[in-house]
Amino acid sequence: MKNFKILVAGLYVTISARYELTQEICRPYLTDRPWSDITLYATPAEIAKKKSSMSFPLTDEQAECMVLSDQLSLKLLPHDAFLLHAAVIRHSGRTYAFCAPRGVGKTTHANLWISTYGAENVTVINGDKPIIRLQKDGCFYAYGTPWCGKERQGSCEGAPLDCITFLEQGTTDRIDTVTEREYLDRLIGQVVFPADERSMQRGAVLLAQFMRATPAAAATCTLGASAARCVHQYWN
Repeated sequence: MKNFKILVAGLYVTISARYELTQEICRPYLTDRPWSDITLYATPAEIAKKKSSMSFPLTDEQAECMVLSDQLSLKLLPHDAFLLHAAVIRHSGRTYAFCAPRGVGKTTHANLWISTYGAENVTVINGDKPIIRLQKDGCFYAYGTPWCGKERQGSCEGAPLDCITFLEQGTTDRIDTVTEREYLDRLIGQVVFPADERSMQRGAVLLAQFMRATPAAAATCTLGASAARCVHQYWN
């Protein structure tokens, strides 16, 4: 067992890790500050439960990483933050979130921006599970975390989030505005809050603030460069 601290989204997190994979993905975020805002630790029982709950095989190392991510998502709310299942990139001074259920292609879409606009012009803040946090300036910022998908695309950076696009696969490229109800229905499926009533109420308030501050759209996209151009043109 190895104990270490990381800095993510301005929060100091103590992690007790059994496996090298956890230590490896957390290495860019290491800090030596003596205090902690959050503590994460995966028990053997939690690791075994995670493995048995998935529809695909996991190693103990992979299961530990997932348990720690799950724990983090439940401990962010007191810090006006939540974990979002999304890919977040920064391009030309603007920060974009691409949100979709697993397997739809949010990472693929982010990579289309890289291939279309150049790797030197696009920064992947996080490819899978960024932290979204409300800061004192009233803006919601997207931050990189160690949990950035199997491709491990991400950075330690954070930036004000300008917009969110909900992705669907399709045979043509199209993007449209969403109603407030559609926005909430799509968003709520990609975040996790503690199940107690007080936390759910606080989470609802935070999401309402996020929705007011962050414009959203829904895009049906192909797997070509035209998809990246379509979304880019809509937001610019």
